[in-house]
Amino acid sequence: LGAGLIAGVLWFSSGGAYRKAYDTYHTYVAESVSGLSLDAPVRYRGVEVGRVRKMALAPGNIQLVQLTLDIERGSPVNQDTVAVLRVQGLTGIAHVELSGGSSASQPLEARPGEDYPVIRSGPSLMVRLDSAVSALLTNANRTSVSMNALMDEDNRRAFKQTLAELQVLSRTLAARSAAIDSSLLNTARTMDNTARLSGDLPRLVER
Repeated sequence: LGAGLIAGVLWFSSGGAYRKAYDTYHTYVAESVSGLSLDAPVRYRGVEVGRVRKMALAPGNIQLVQLTLDIERGSPVNQDTVAVLRVQGLTGIAHVELSGGSSASQPLEARPGEDYPVIRSGPSLMVRLDSAVSALLTNANRTSVSMNALMDEDNRRAFKQTLAELQVLSRTLAARSAAIDSSLLNTARTMDNTARLSGDLPRLVER
């Protein structure tokens, strides 16, 4: 029993020597975290660098969700790093994706009054799609209302009258196509003669 106890202590201690060190960060999201669970992976450009330790409503602001992240020490978490919720395929399982962290940016540090450094958050793909679709539907509704207001009874009557007049005009032009062709031909000849006259004009002036 004593030998087993010593072996267990040595095994745990040796495992602790290879244990990774983590830094803790906060991020706040203004959307639903459905599909995100505790111990969900935190990835940087697809590489897993940590996990989600805790999820809770933000203190003093129930419109935000506070995520506590444990990220491997040495990961590029800088002032320009952004955290975004990503959903894996069609399963609905979410994770936190980090981007940014350029070498020109300074490492992220906790501000006065903060327990941990706060990573900026960005809208997820679903939120961006929802905003784009909502804006598109709003514009389509406005266009429909404008068209309905434009095509009232008076405008429809005027539009019908304009179409009728265009039909009469097209028939008249078709009936007089021969005369129009002759006029165009005469006009072309006149312009040709005018061009020749303008070419001879300098010599005439010289004489």
